[in-house]
Amino acid sequence: MKSITVEKIEGPQWTHYNSQQKQAGHQLLALTAFQGHRLVCHWLSPDGFVTAAVLHWSGLDFPSLSPHLPEVAFDEREIHDLFGYVPKGHPDLRPLMRTPRWPADFYPLNGTSQFPPNWLDTQPDNPAKIVEGDGVTVMKVGPTHAGIIESGHFVFSIIGENVLHLDLHLFQNHRGVEKSLEGLALEEVPRLVSRICGADTVSHQTNWAMAVEQLAGYQVPETLRWERVVLLESERVLCHLNDLAQIPAGVGFQVAHQRALAMKELWQRGLLELFGHRLLFDTVQPGGAARVEVDSLLKLIQTMNKVWHPWRNFVEKHHGFNDRMTGVGLVRRDDAARFGAVGVAARAAGLNFDVRTLMPLYQNLTIPATKGGAGDVAARFKVRLQEVESSWRILQIALNHLREAPAILRWHPPEDLSGEIVSYSESPHGLNVHVVELEQGHVRRYHVRPATFRNWPLVAMATAGNAVADFPLINKSFELCYSCSDR
Repeated sequence: MKSITVEKIEGPQWTHYNSQQKQAGHQLLALTAFQGHRLVCHWLSPDGFVTAAVLHWSGLDFPSLSPHLPEVAFDEREIHDLFGYVPKGHPDLRPLMRTPRWPADFYPLNGTSQFPPNWLDTQPDNPAKIVEGDGVTVMKVGPTHAGIIESGHFVFSIIGENVLHLDLHLFQNHRGVEKSLEGLALEEVPRLVSRICGADTVSHQTNWAMAVEQLAGYQVPETLRWERVVLLESERVLCHLNDLAQIPAGVGFQVAHQRALAMKELWQRGLLELFGHRLLFDTVQPGGAARVEVDSLLKLIQTMNKVWHPWRNFVEKHHGFNDRMTGVGLVRRDDAARFGAVGVAARAAGLNFDVRTLMPLYQNLTIPATKGGAGDVAARFKVRLQEVESSWRILQIALNHLREAPAILRWHPPEDLSGEIVSYSESPHGLNVHVVELEQGHVRRYHVRPATFRNWPLVAMATAGNAVADFPLINKSFELCYSCSDR
């Protein structure tokens, strides 16, 4: 990653400066709060330079960016819940992860709250935002679901079969990952970071490793870069195969669903055999990554292609299935840009941003632009089809480099490492960012901004105006990670 430019911003200029960054076409990496009334907004330019806008203020109130930058609305609500800082002017400062059971003075990241808190004996649900009027019905789904998934609470305002508004109540099982990371020594961090979620675990692990390596000035050897590319792309294939199975399930297309699940299981069993874990936990560390047996993975890709191409041909030629996806769950390009969409959701809406093009790990690779544009379920399905095959091609290139690559010795970071850094990668769900502050080899602040956090508001936007029966299909076309939200 290129060097970071730090800009200290005075209060009145906070909104203006960050709005200018957005207008200039820069990508928001993260809005991070720290103890001591400090905010840092990291921006990534199209040529790979990072700018950190820093705001110091006194008191609790700080100027909200949400009226001008809707993509940080969740971020500022989270900051309010966890630090007690108040984004003045926020249009909807309802609790995001706080529930009525939290004591009024409990803000887990502000450094002064009591642990464990004295939880209040009351119902946990927050009030919902609903549409009122004649003929409007409120329908609640979750947080417990029929499938084996994490908990999410969806409150629909409907009239007849049409959805007027969807209010998302996520963060039902907030785990306090960022608080748990505080104070950990370097060697204690990887196991927890690896388990932030099962879908984007390699991306999370890679972000941690890159943060430590950048702070230490470690130059990642070419062999290690290729090993990490193999792991990242193997994870992308796994996640996309799962999602491609779930979309036909959303319309009851069970033949396509079951055949895709069989492909996913075939790939996942191969990962277990090659790397020792079905979800690739504990495969990336600072200065290291799991080695792969080149010929075995190449053979697995060949095996996958034998079942992949007939399945793709089958679903692409099924007119009923494609008609059912077309025009449903629309996210327009302008809305995707305004709300900071990332990953498949962004590319399907016509935003061809893929942070792999700016990552040093991928500097010797060409990342092909995926063709979406319509912004509906069909476009998100199409983008995933293309990305699976693109990842297999990237894997073959990386494996060919690794065949002749020299072995490297594992590097270990200095035990007294200190500093503050931002790292990022393209997870299967999109741009995934970690902001890390170390002090004498221990975590002082660790902020995780996963891709799914950015895309959840788009699910609500895409659902409004569709039929209630469309929601399973729309939701599965995003297939966002609950665990990343509940971090």
